[in-house]
Amino acid sequence: MMFLNANMEEGFVILLVGMFIVFLALLVLFLLFTLMPKVYEAFDKKPKKQVQTTADSTTETTESYTSGEQIAAVSTAVYLFLEEAHDQENAIVTINSVAKNYSPWSSKIYVTHRFNNK
Repeated sequence: MMFLNANMEEGFVILLVGMFIVFLALLVLFLLFTLMPKVYEAFDKKPKKQVQTTADSTTETTESYTSGEQIAAVSTAVYLFLEEAHDQENAIVTINSVAKNYSPWSSKIYVTHRFNNK
């Protein structure tokens, strides 16, 4: 018992330091998870483009236009590619019983016998 009393002060210090580290880590994680959405919102805000309209400019902006035929062709190609990845198998599955070789590792004969070695 003398050994336990001699190291009790060191154990108490180790306990306090460990608890301090754990609670400090929990506080850091709490702050991280509460502040990250605000940081993401700050970086996610994009400045709005201001369009100046004048009476002299009559240029129209051309937008990228994809026809329905192009969308159908791309979606058909993707569908056919994904269908090609699957194997066509027969619906009949046959399970044959396999004869197992004797293995002493799975034998329970040695566990059930009690040997009296005296």
